[in-house]
Amino acid sequence: MTGVRLIIAEDQLLVALDMETIVTSAGHEVCGIAANADEALTLVAEHRPDLALLDVELGGTDGLEAARLIMDRWQVPTLLVTGHVTMEIARDVGVVGLVRKPFTERTLLATIDACLDWLNNGVVQQPVPPGFIGPDIAGPEDDDTYRPAPFRRSES
Repeated sequence: MTGVRLIIAEDQLLVALDMETIVTSAGHEVCGIAANADEALTLVAEHRPDLALLDVELGGTDGLEAARLIMDRWQVPTLLVTGHVTMEIARDVGVVGLVRKPFTERTLLATIDACLDWLNNGVVQQPVPPGFIGPDIAGPEDDDTYRPAPFRRSES
């Protein structure tokens, strides 16, 4: 999978830097790191990334509301990276995936890849990582009328 542009919203600097190292080592570009929801919204508006990685508790601000705004205003797919949200809540918000903290490099990258595969092609390679949500949001697999929204890769 070719690299994509993304933002990281995480109020714990060491976790954010760890995420940055993991995703850049995998060939992705980090446009910026936000410590709160307002910074995340600003980064998305400025950089229009291909994907947003958001914690839910961003120094007291609401990461779930930020996720909704990012997806609604800019149509940027969002992946939650948190220990505070259930899969049911993540599905209700409409994000493409959920990575539970503490996470491993393998889990984070596998979930990112699965989300990008789904957004690009409407399919996910097996085995599907546990945090991937895409097909569950899509509805029944036998519904031939459903097609995922086309993934827009940023022009570099």
